[in-house]
Amino acid sequence: MTPSAHAAATDRSVGGAAQVRPGERLSDWLLRQPEDAAGPGLAWQVPQELLAQQYLKESLLVRAEAAVRSASPEERASREQLLSVLQSLPATGRVALGIVDPRWLQANPGQDPVLREGQRLAVPPAPLRSVTVVQPDGSFCQVAHEGGRSVLDYLGACDLGSGADWAWIAQPDGRTTRAGIGAWNAEPADEPAPGAWIWAPPRRMAALADLSEGLIKFLAVQGPSPQEPSTTAPPAANAPVFAAPTVAATLPEAVASQPRPLDISGNDWGETGLLQTPSARMGVAGDMRASLTSIWPYTRLNVMFQPFDWMEAGFRYTSISNRVYGPTFVDQSFKDKSIDLKVRLLEESTYLPQLALGFRDIGGTGLFSSEYLVAGKRVHDFDFSLGIGWGYLGSSGNIGNPFKLLGSRFDTRPRANTTGNANISSFFRGPAALFGGVQWRTPWDPLTLKLEYDGNDYQNEPLSSKLRRRSPINVGLAYRVSPKVTLSAGFERGDKFMIGLTLSSNLAASQSPKPADRPLPEFRPEAAPRSPGWATTAAEIEAQTEWIVERIAPKDDVLHVWVTDSNTVYRTARVEKAIAVLHHDAPDAIKTFVFHYAERGLAVHAQAIERAEWVAARIQALPPHAARAVSKRDYEPELARPDDKRSSPAQNTTATEAAAPETNAPWVRPRDKFTFGMAPSYGQIVGGPDAFLLYQIGIQATAEYRFSQRTWLSGAVNLRLADNYDKFTYTAPSDLPRVRTYQREYVTSRRFTIPSLQLTHVGQLSSNHYYSMYGGLLETMFAGVGAEWLYRPARSPVAFGVDINRVRQRDFNQDFGLRDYKVTTGHATLYWDTGWNGVMAKISAGQYLAGDRGVTLEVIRRFDNGFVLGAYATKTNVSSARFGEGSFDKGIYLSIPLDALLPRSSKFALGFAWSPLTRDGGARLGRSNTLYELTSVRDRGAFNFAAPPDNKPRAGDNILNFDRSP
Repeated sequence: MTPSAHAAATDRSVGGAAQVRPGERLSDWLLRQPEDAAGPGLAWQVPQELLAQQYLKESLLVRAEAAVRSASPEERASREQLLSVLQSLPATGRVALGIVDPRWLQANPGQDPVLREGQRLAVPPAPLRSVTVVQPDGSFCQVAHEGGRSVLDYLGACDLGSGADWAWIAQPDGRTTRAGIGAWNAEPADEPAPGAWIWAPPRRMAALADLSEGLIKFLAVQGPSPQEPSTTAPPAANAPVFAAPTVAATLPEAVASQPRPLDISGNDWGETGLLQTPSARMGVAGDMRASLTSIWPYTRLNVMFQPFDWMEAGFRYTSISNRVYGPTFVDQSFKDKSIDLKVRLLEESTYLPQLALGFRDIGGTGLFSSEYLVAGKRVHDFDFSLGIGWGYLGSSGNIGNPFKLLGSRFDTRPRANTTGNANISSFFRGPAALFGGVQWRTPWDPLTLKLEYDGNDYQNEPLSSKLRRRSPINVGLAYRVSPKVTLSAGFERGDKFMIGLTLSSNLAASQSPKPADRPLPEFRPEAAPRSPGWATTAAEIEAQTEWIVERIAPKDDVLHVWVTDSNTVYRTARVEKAIAVLHHDAPDAIKTFVFHYAERGLAVHAQAIERAEWVAARIQALPPHAARAVSKRDYEPELARPDDKRSSPAQNTTATEAAAPETNAPWVRPRDKFTFGMAPSYGQIVGGPDAFLLYQIGIQATAEYRFSQRTWLSGAVNLRLADNYDKFTYTAPSDLPRVRTYQREYVTSRRFTIPSLQLTHVGQLSSNHYYSMYGGLLETMFAGVGAEWLYRPARSPVAFGVDINRVRQRDFNQDFGLRDYKVTTGHATLYWDTGWNGVMAKISAGQYLAGDRGVTLEVIRRFDNGFVLGAYATKTNVSSARFGEGSFDKGIYLSIPLDALLPRSSKFALGFAWSPLTRDGGARLGRSNTLYELTSVRDRGAFNFAAPPDNKPRAGDNILNFDRSP
């Protein structure tokens, strides 16, 4: 007997799994086994995972028993058999493994588990050659595996699939996924590997479908599906016994075609839809599309967002080439601004269509305002839509308005007033029309053809225009050049051609590798034999994280690190880098690292990391229960920090230099009182009557002088180098104090300006109470003094703040001159992290710059990768007529962390804000250094933002949580 064979034989346990040698690596165990042990069916069984798996089993049994009770007499026997099979399956404690090649594991110790007492490794008792389909009665249908076959082939072999909408697959390595297999939801799925389990309950058995997610995961913990024993070899002693009848089946000769997902594309208006008409379809949360379409006389620039799977929203600029902007602006075509919203009311299912309610040009001028209700139903590569529209979409009136049953007021629709009201009073009024169509994803993947019936007759176009419509039938196509670029074309109204370009991306999934990042220090499990000194450590942390390290102080076996300027989006990634530096440099006596986070001298957060736990997570793969124990413990920081009592910069420098080589002594950063920087500047005004885009490019210098940690003077000067402001002649009319409509005067009066010069002091009344006082040139248009107070408990979903300011309007030259207008402005603001889908709400009430009083509501969607999408609306005691065009202040903004876009880590974010108009009503002071931003690390989600997971299989993945289904 060979040594490996002997070891394998002596290591095998009668219980169905091999005993392990505590402290041994998986790679070493595999090298002692026959070669076939290193396969995808190898199961790592961990006793500490049994409890969660047993809980899952009990939950499944409760549901299965309920399914038995609700079954008809004809189906009760089969349900009882399924229940019996589930009862016979044990909780095994299986934890997923990744790559199981022993040599690869030795080269990647982070994926090589260290085996512990009580753990087992189970090798499949027979070669994996078949796939098992679990049938609704609990019996097993075994089908010989064949490469290139899809889940549909295996279901067809077992006479299943035609009556099911979903299939769940557990691969032999324990990973599970769900795939749509119905005509309405078919999608590509990974090919089942030998040893896979498949479960596809008939749609008529809703009780069984409800337990599918749990069932497939519990099957995954059993290991690979049972294999037919060899006829020439006796069954293995460790072969698991399944109490289920088993039948063999043969794959059909014809290979099932791989299904394709539904192609989602935008229409002429940027919405998901056909050409002129919308559909009920939606993208996925985080999608963003920018499109440019043209069909005479309209050219549309559309920007659409998908904040949730069930909501689509965006804004649009429409150029009407056969109408001028106005009597005094004859050189530019008329420009219309609009906001759209669409919400999904009902998700598509086997028999029911997807249903969506939408509003076009809501809150804009109302020239193209429409409401619609649209349904969509997919049949394989065809997607049909049918809807009813009002307003612009329903102008042909090809059907009676159903809302007439509610009263005669629905007979007529008020004319658009172009003031930017939400026009709620006109919703669903006037003529109505049916519209609809179909799109077909052709066998050539990039090409989708579209055909629609348009409910608009174009006889009541905006600005008293009438357009000829030879036919209500429009045809077109969408050609996907790349996953992010789509070209569209169409023939509409019977005599006009349309052409369009769409750029799309899912910003919530954006990520970028970091090849340009500074390499981390070499990782060693053991502590450094000699520390380079805390000054060197601090410099390396700053280079890795872009933080500022203020102090490093060891105390007993704890190393304390005070950092500031740490308000970055990807905090956890930077914490990991900082820990790597500390572990590389700190002596063996240090067992715990503690980070103290401060901003402008305000102690806002503290975090402790156990060094041994952090090291263990990097030198071996941990099962879920152990990985959960590796945590960063958060707690309240001390208010009085040691370095607050430092004497003078000169003395600190001497102490630092003397203590640098000694790792038992603290290191304190010499305080830099003055900082200076320069960067390019850019400003733009979009959609005005003088030109669609007015811009300026310049260079801006910023400087700051710190009197103390909590008191500083900061300012900026800007030099405008290039612009097209020679076209800027328009000053918007206003019936309010001109607090924002002097925009032209402020941006064109001088090339050299002082945008801001502000003295600020911040303080802390207690651990949860913060305050600030400030004065100077607060923003480009106003100077004055102010104060702010904020109550923000750590990790609380709620915060509350108040600010009050006495300000005076600045001179147009943006120097030190002031105008006569003065006002007191301020707000009370409630911040609420709802905990639902990353949604945060802010509501502010108070007095605005024009002296008007009201409320601002802001809703923010924060995605896991740090992408932020927000919208706000302000309503004050100023009437719509007095406010002017727009009726009330509103806008949309987004922020994208540069960490998600660049090949090098960056703490900055790319921001974009859009408001349809600049008016004086509802205008707020543009304050800097707000307390809520300074204390952002106290947010309960502050350390949650990171690049999206790559979903690569890794040793230690929790089978019960690992799910890559959509």
